[in-house]
Amino acid sequence: MIGRKTAALIAASVESGAILATDDENVIARYRAFGWALGIAFQLNDDLLGIWGEEAITGKEPTDVARRKMTLPVIYAFEHASAGQRTRLQTLWRNDSPTDAQIAETVSLLEEIGGRDYTREQARSYRDEAIAELEAAGVGDAAALDALRGIIVGVIKA
Repeated sequence: MIGRKTAALIAASVESGAILATDDENVIARYRAFGWALGIAFQLNDDLLGIWGEEAITGKEPTDVARRKMTLPVIYAFEHASAGQRTRLQTLWRNDSPTDAQIAETVSLLEEIGGRDYTREQARSYRDEAIAELEAAGVGDAAALDALRGIIVGVIKA
C-alpha cells in the first residue's frame, strides 16, 4: 500500500523533475529511486506519528489506533506477537469504539511486541537509502545537497 500511495507519488514527482532537467537515464533512475525511498520513509515516519506522535508538536492527534488503521507497527505486532499477546491484540482491535484505556493498552502492546522499534528502524533505513540515492545522482551544488540532507533528516526523524 505504501508503494502504491506515498512512494509512487513522490517518486513520480521527483522523476518528472529529473526528466525535465536531463536526458541522462542513470541520473533519472537515481532520482526516481531517491523519491521512492523518501516516500516510503515519509510514510513509515507518519505511521509512527499516527500512534506515538505528540499533538503539540505534530499539530494532529495520534488517532491511528482508535481508527484501527493497519499501519506497519500494527502489522508487525500481529506477526510477531506471542499467542497470548496476539489474542489480546485481536480482542482490542475488534472493538469499534475503544475506550482511552483500551487504546493505551493497544499502544503499549504494539510497543512491547516491537512494532515501534521495527518501524523506526525501517524508516531510518529508507531515509538513509534516499540520501544515498540523492548523493549518487550527482547533485553538483554541495550547499544544496547539505540543505536537502538536513530537510530529509529533519522531516524523517524516526
